[in-house]
Amino acid sequence: MNLIKEFVKMLLIVALLTLIGKESKAQVLPEYSAFPETSVGLQLGTQGFGIQGTKSFARFFNVRVGFNTTADLSFQYNNRTTQLDRTSVYAIIDWQPLYGRTDWFASKWFVSTGVSYYFTNSLYRQGIDQVPNYYIYMSKFRPYIGTGLGNISISDHIGLRTDFGWFIPTSAATSTYENKADKVSTGIRGLLPGLNAGATIYIKF
Repeated sequence: MNLIKEFVKMLLIVALLTLIGKESKAQVLPEYSAFPETSVGLQLGTQGFGIQGTKSFARFFNVRVGFNTTADLSFQYNNRTTQLDRTSVYAIIDWQPLYGRTDWFASKWFVSTGVSYYFTNSLYRQGIDQVPNYYIYMSKFRPYIGTGLGNISISDHIGLRTDFGWFIPTSAATSTYENKADKVSTGIRGLLPGLNAGATIYIKF
C-alpha cells in the first residue's frame, strides 16, 4: 500500500511538470529529442522489474518516476540458497546536453540524477557448516547518477530507453552474522547492489 501511495505522489509530480512544460511544447523538435513528450513503460534490469512514467519539459529535460521490485528473487550460488528482497520507488531528472544536433548519438544520449528509496533492500544467504543462515541489510536511501540512450523508436508509438548508472549508498550495510556485510560493501562486489543497468520499453503519448 505504501508503494502505491508513493507512486501516486510521483505521478502527481509528473502531472505538474506536464502543465509547466506546455509553454515549451511547440519549441521542442522531436527528431532532436532523447525524450518522448509523455510515456509509460515496463522496465527490466539489475534493480528488478517495474513500471516507469515520464514527462519531458523545458526542451531538453525529462522527469521519470517509478518503482522496481525483485519479488523475492531466489537462486543457487555455490549450492546454497540466496534470496534478494528489494522494492523501491525513485524519481530521476534527465538532461540531454547535445539537444539540437542531428547525429544519432546526440539525439539519444542523456545524463541523469535523482534519488531512490528502498522499502526493502536485503540479501538472505543460506548457511554452511558452522556458518548459520544470515541476512545482509543494505542502504535504503540512495542518490542516483547515470547515463543512457532514449527515444529509440521501435514503432510509431513504442520506444526503448536504456540506463546505466549507480544508486549511491548513504549508510553502511549490516549483517546478522559477523562481518558478512563486507561481501556487498567492498571491491567490485560493493558496486553491484547499487548498479542500475536496464532497459525500458514504453508507450508514447
